[in-house]
Order: sequence, then structure tokens, then C-alpha cells
Amino acid sequence: MDTSSSARAVWGRIATTAWSIALYVLGSIVEVLALMSVPGTRNDDESTGAHYAYWAVSLILWASVFFRRRHPIAPIAAGGVLALAGSSYFLLFLGLHHAMLRSSMKNAVRIGAVAVVIALLSVIRAGLAPWGDGLDRLFLAENPWLVSAFFAIASTGTLLAVTAIVRSRRTGDAHQRTAEVARGRADQLGDELARRNERERIARDIHDTLAHRLSLLSLQGGALEVAVAGGDSRAVEIARTMRSESHRALDDLRGLLGELRAGPAETEGVQASMRSIGELVRSARAAGATVDAMIMVEGADRAAAILDSTVYRVVQEALTNAVKHAQGAPVSIYAEASPGAGVRIRVSNPLRDASAVSERGSGAGIVGIRERAEQLEGEAWIGAHEGEFIVDVSFPWVGRTADDSIAHPAPISPDV
Repeated sequence: MDTSSSARAVWGRIATTAWSIALYVLGSIVEVLALMSVPGTRNDDESTGAHYAYWAVSLILWASVFFRRRHPIAPIAAGGVLALAGSSYFLLFLGLHHAMLRSSMKNAVRIGAVAVVIALLSVIRAGLAPWGDGLDRLFLAENPWLVSAFFAIASTGTLLAVTAIVRSRRTGDAHQRTAEVARGRADQLGDELARRNERERIARDIHDTLAHRLSLLSLQGGALEVAVAGGDSRAVEIARTMRSESHRALDDLRGLLGELRAGPAETEGVQASMRSIGELVRSARAAGATVDAMIMVEGADRAAAILDSTVYRVVQEALTNAVKHAQGAPVSIYAEASPGAGVRIRVSNPLRDASAVSERGSGAGIVGIRERAEQLEGEAWIGAHEGEFIVDVSFPWVGRTADDSIAHPAPISPDV
């Protein structure tokens, strides 16, 4: 508990004690007046010894007011004694008030009904008992019923109204605390979900990026093996290209791991943009793949960051899948993206072995493509059709907002 909380707790206890003392003093005064109606306490308008004895007892019984919050049964019992003796029912009502606050709504209604009955019996007693005219003489009234009824209505109404207000306020505070706890839990779950989504996104990026680079290295490694075995002069050029791709793979890995450690807002990360699709195609061709590409991109600077990176990643993964599972086969890429037409990506290659994908790959790339399409409320059709393996993805255009930013925009690659 911090210092401010401790100070509030101390001041709360002081205020409660001060209020209890005030109630005790007020009750003592009330009993001085109320004992006028107790039988045997007055003789020809003069106080008797019994009057002072009753008042001393009432002072002792009123000490129960200090226990009203934790043990409301104490003032209820003490107040009941005073009420039965013909004194006031003020202490009894204080006990009933705190009992209603601690009870359920159903029991509180029952306790309130008891309070009404007690007040009604007090009015009847004042009108019928021979000693019930003490208060009316004090207030110079001729009708004891009138004075007793006034106090009964006022006290009962005050009891029920104050109890209802306090219960309502406590219920509202409880609901507010519950809502705050629920909001806190929702914020925690939202943060955890955001972190989980970010980790999944980075995992997909790592898979897509490194799988692409490693697939190209594998393709170039095969070409290098053939070139060296046949004494081909292109062996040095192929080895140089492999070295370049290896450096790119390391750079990609450093960027993605840096983003994983520092967060996307604190690092440049890997530049995955539809502007760089042409570079993907050139890298694949340099690795020896036969790629026929038609890329039409319009308004890339107005695309949302998530759309910009998704277009690139889908093309990258589809190209990686084709190079990996159909080495040496020609790959056809069609990519169109514009604010008016949306996005359409179609990558196909001859299907040499219908079981190649399932046997040689984990299928994570295909799953990633589907997830990216669903994230943008698009559609993805992936599978074999008429001797070809086809990846056909489409999703709507998502415009850029003020929160979207691209660290280093590159020029849009021409059709290749």
C-alpha cells in the first residue's frame, strides 16, 4: 500500500470515529427527550430517580453505535431494549439501516417492513397508553397521535430513503469497479492478442523471406554443380551470384530479428513493398529460373502499409513455391494492383509431380498466403488445374491512412 492510500485509510477511520461520536452525543440528547414518555420516569412533571436511571442505561446502550458497521446486531438489540421500554427507536433504526446495507435486496425489503411496523406500533402506543402524551406536551400539541405520527413518518421515511441512496451508490461503485476490472482485462487481452499477431506476422515474414532466398541458393547450387562438372565458364558468375544472395539472406534475417527484438516502430525492418516485386523477379532470373512476369501497379503510394507488404509477400511466397517444387519449369506471374480494380495475383507453373508440394514442403507457405488473403477479406485459390499448379489470390484495395508509413519508398519497378 502506498503513502497516499495509507493516508486515505487513516483519514477514513478518523472520519468514521468522529461520526460515531456525533451520533452518540445526538442519541444522548434524543434519549433525554424520549424518556419523558417512559412510564415511571416523571411524577407531576418532575423527573424521578427512575428517569436518571433509565437515561444512564440508555447511555450505556448507545455505546453500541460504535459497532454499527461491522456488527449491526449490537445497535439492533440495544435499540430494541430502548424501544420496548417506551423510549425512542432511533438507535434501533440505525442498526436496521446498516443491516439493510449488508443484506440482499430481498432481506433489506423485509427489514424495511419491520421498521415500518415498529413505527406504526409507536404511534398506536402514543395514542392509547396513558404515558404517551409526554412528547405532545413538550411540543405544545393537543393530540399525541399527531406528534407521534409525524416522528414515525419522518424517521421511517428518512431510514428508507437514506438506505436506498447508500445502497444505490454502493451498487454503482461496485459496477464501476467491475467495469474497470473488465476493461483492464480486455486491455491486457488486446495487448496480448496484438503481440501474438505481431509475432505471427514476423514469423511469416521470416519464413517467406528466408525460404525465397534459400530456394534461390538451392537453385543456383544445382546450376553451379552442373557448371563445375561440365567445365562451364559461368561457374564463377554463378558462385558470385550465390554469394550475393547469401548476403541478402543475412541482411533480411538481421532486419527481421531486429524487428522481433525492438518492435516494428523502432526498426526499419525488411522492406516488403509491391514496389520491389520487380527485384524479386530479377533475383529469380539471376538464379537461373525462367520467369515470365507481367506486373501492373498503380497508386502504390496510396496503399495501406499492410496491403503494400501483403502484395509483395504473396508474390514472393508463390514464386518461392514454384522455384522450390518445380525447378527448371517456367513460372508465370501476373500481378495487378490499383485503387479502382483492387489486387489480383496469379502465379502458375507446370505441375511435374502432383505430390511434390505435400512431400517436399511443410505447406506453411500456402497456409501463410491464405492467412494473408483472409486478413484483407480476400480470396485465395491454390491447387492443381489442367497440369499446372496455380496460386490465384485477390483482395480489395486498402487505402493509406495517416498512421501508415513506409520507411524508404523505392521507385516502382517497371513491367518485367
